[in-house]
Amino acid sequence: MRKAVVIIATVFSTLVSAKVGASAPSSNDAKNDQRKKRNEWVYTFPVSGPDVFYPRDHLNYPAADLTGCRQLVRSPISGVITDVRDIDKWDPAIDDPGTRGGLTITMHGDDFVRYYFSHLGRLMVKKGQRVESGQKIATVGQSGNAKTSLCHLHFGMSRICPMSEQNVRRGEVWPQPYLDDWKRGVNTSPNKEIQRLTRKSPAACLVAATAQRRGGDG
Repeated sequence: MRKAVVIIATVFSTLVSAKVGASAPSSNDAKNDQRKKRNEWVYTFPVSGPDVFYPRDHLNYPAADLTGCRQLVRSPISGVITDVRDIDKWDPAIDDPGTRGGLTITMHGDDFVRYYFSHLGRLMVKKGQRVESGQKIATVGQSGNAKTSLCHLHFGMSRICPMSEQNVRRGEVWPQPYLDDWKRGVNTSPNKEIQRLTRKSPAACLVAATAQRRGGDG
């Protein structure tokens, strides 16, 4: 009889726990509830200071390199920090493409755009943290292969992929026109351009992830 009571109690406890677990919102649900709507998207130029310069081109793929050594890096829009690399593993003798960025931050913006910041100095956020537009997240540094060049911030914008594949994350669309507008206080969003690109090349995430697994991530 006692054994039967224990079994019944155990089953009841399991069912209650499952029910509570199913009804309790996850941290991801909570973050999604905080996501701002399109009419609430506010954009901020990502580097503080009056004399920030960024060339109109970039080597091999769309991105922007912004000057401003040791100046503050600010979140361009509200969103969630999805990845932080806080150890600089770049070795010039090996020059692994996956470590060239040095200290990096990846953020998923509320506008469904992924933002990538590399060659950072001091990091001010943690993985999983929600940030607001204009919030300080790091400083412009010289980590990674920026040690062999001028101190700068690598700034990339891309679609959000299931993984953190470097070939997409490092940059898919040219940030310069958006940086120009944000610097002037014009609230232009890259969301539509990212959506068009995703429809045009829907397999880009998979292709980049496959290349990375094969060691072809450049």
